[in-house]
Amino acid sequence: MNFKTSDGLKLHVEISGKGIPCLFLHGGPGYWSKSFQHFSKELLENKLQMIYLDQRGCGRSEHSATKAYSLQRIIEDIEELRLFLEIDEWLLLGHSFGGLLAVNYAHQFLHRTKGVILSNATLNMATSFTHQIHTGANLLGLDKDDFCTVNMNTLMQSYYSMLSLLLDNGAYFNFQYVDLTNKKKMDEIDQEGIESAPNFQQYIFSSEEFFQDFIPLSLAVHKPVLIIAGKKDDAVGPTHHHAFKFPIYDIQQLNTGHHPYVEHPSAFKRAILRFIHDNY
Repeated sequence: MNFKTSDGLKLHVEISGKGIPCLFLHGGPGYWSKSFQHFSKELLENKLQMIYLDQRGCGRSEHSATKAYSLQRIIEDIEELRLFLEIDEWLLLGHSFGGLLAVNYAHQFLHRTKGVILSNATLNMATSFTHQIHTGANLLGLDKDDFCTVNMNTLMQSYYSMLSLLLDNGAYFNFQYVDLTNKKKMDEIDQEGIESAPNFQQYIFSSEEFFQDFIPLSLAVHKPVLIIAGKKDDAVGPTHHHAFKFPIYDIQQLNTGHHPYVEHPSAFKRAILRFIHDNY
């Protein structure tokens, strides 16, 4: 179904399953929710009412002609969706960039947040991008000091330079997958109709607002939090979550890359269902 925001954009939303309402926030930035939905159907929908949202400017949702992609506007979309669905309180499940959105929403609307599940989430994109740059330099036998990251402009220049080098060497997707056959599974789903969202991603990657350190916000999220991290996740960094400061949390570190719901679905399911059982 489509949900219309207060500024007139139609956002794509699908709801399936039974149990506690749980909003999935995809990463990218600029990806979509369909691939996660494909796997989540068997993993989570027996215990959770899953709400799959394509963020504005992403996937099957409308793009903003005025590039209204600010962090606050996206958070408002989430709250407007909750009101539209008449949900009093819900869980937020954020993957990668979606974790940044989930924590910002929980910080602003804690009384509407039942809990937060962070799957391979970054709360500081600058730190995660720096990790990718340094890991790439080590992998390619380059001097990491040749890639300047002292401010956002140099960080993004170094990031794009490293991205190009990794793609040329066929190494980039090893940052996300332990086994590249799992990437093929994702690609098969994405070929079903995803539209790229370059304007959305370009906005995010050129906005200092999104490159703030949001880790301090975690101190104020006094709700149960599950942190799922991949031991081999070089997209956000396998130890990035060590800096999080949630008052109530559990950490499940899995032997996966950036997409545990594809690479180790049974462990991913077990971690979330145990979290649900223990807290609700």
